[in-house]
Amino acid sequence: MTQVSSLFRNRNFLLLWFSSIFGNLALAVATLSETWYVVKTLGVKEQLGFVMIAGSVPRIVLMAFGGVLADRMKRTRIIRFSLTTRVFLMLALVGLLYFNALNIVTLTGFAFLYGALDAFFWPARDALLPSVVPDLDLPRANSVMLTTNQIGLVFGPVLGGALLALLSYEWVFVFTAIMLAAGTLCVAQVKEPPMDWHAARKHVLAELKEGVQYALSSPVLRSLMIIYAIANLLFMGPLALGVPIVAADNLHGNAAVLSYLQSAFAAGMVTGGFLLTIFPPRKKRLLMIALVIVAEGVLLGSLSHVTWLALAVCVQFLTGLGVVSNNVPMMSLIQQYADRSKIGRVMSLNTMASMGLSPLSYAMVTGLLSLHIGIGVIMPVFCLTMSAAMLLLIWGMPAIRQID
Repeated sequence: MTQVSSLFRNRNFLLLWFSSIFGNLALAVATLSETWYVVKTLGVKEQLGFVMIAGSVPRIVLMAFGGVLADRMKRTRIIRFSLTTRVFLMLALVGLLYFNALNIVTLTGFAFLYGALDAFFWPARDALLPSVVPDLDLPRANSVMLTTNQIGLVFGPVLGGALLALLSYEWVFVFTAIMLAAGTLCVAQVKEPPMDWHAARKHVLAELKEGVQYALSSPVLRSLMIIYAIANLLFMGPLALGVPIVAADNLHGNAAVLSYLQSAFAAGMVTGGFLLTIFPPRKKRLLMIALVIVAEGVLLGSLSHVTWLALAVCVQFLTGLGVVSNNVPMMSLIQQYADRSKIGRVMSLNTMASMGLSPLSYAMVTGLLSLHIGIGVIMPVFCLTMSAAMLLLIWGMPAIRQID
């Protein structure tokens, strides 16, 4: 408990944490408001997918370059620029609403800009944390950050719904801009340790290639990239598309039943984050990650045949607990084993290895469903294949079994 309290006496960490709280709540409120505007006000729910794609594509494509930039200049400057730009984007939305000019085309353009800003914001934020937190506190710091993110995902939509019930879209976007501005002010107060930012630099593509070669040459980093590439390819599609189908078909439920399942998943992640803050793992973390993913595969695969709501809620809670139990050690391992001069690129490459395969996972599940293959077949096949692949990696890659 003394170490936990020492983390919360770290001024730089607290400022970064508060900035994350403001940013996550603002993102959740803005996303809910824009989604509701597309569905209810514009009445073009069939075009909502264009907005989501416009946000995800630049986020994935530009992520590696965001990592290079995070290794070339002050991370706090990148984060401030990203948050400040979002403030102006929110105010621009207010202006478009005032002149009745906010339509699906402009919202798609805004989503594209948001995704591009995320591609530079995330590597900078993830690379900044290990420079302001001692190595001993990193596992706890990561769990606090991840738990905060999940709390934002749970309560952000609730806050957004309440604001939409009380205020107009214009004032909701103004409120979001104020939260983003508060996050910007917090980051502006973070004292980032000096680095040789003005050292001779290679071409951007050369630095990107150097980051890839460095990550692949490290047993820890290479293992993490392989683990998460396989896991996200076989896990994200069944999780995102399978759970709603299970709620509707197996549990004969409505939106409320789906909300119970999603809330149980989020509650599992929050609970896991609190536990990892108090009891951060320090030994055999690679092995822990792989074994937890094995358990996740068994849990999610079994969910497709659950017909009792209480059991389905328990499975979702345990699955959420598992997700956070491998994400927090993953962040700590990268921050511990990656060279500080290359950590931005390593973070972005690991994110790309996972996020980049998620759309393919969605497409694979969608394609199988279109062939009239039931979710009761798809989920067990995908998830148990993932579990089997993790066991093969544990057996075939000594680094997973040996490295702490």
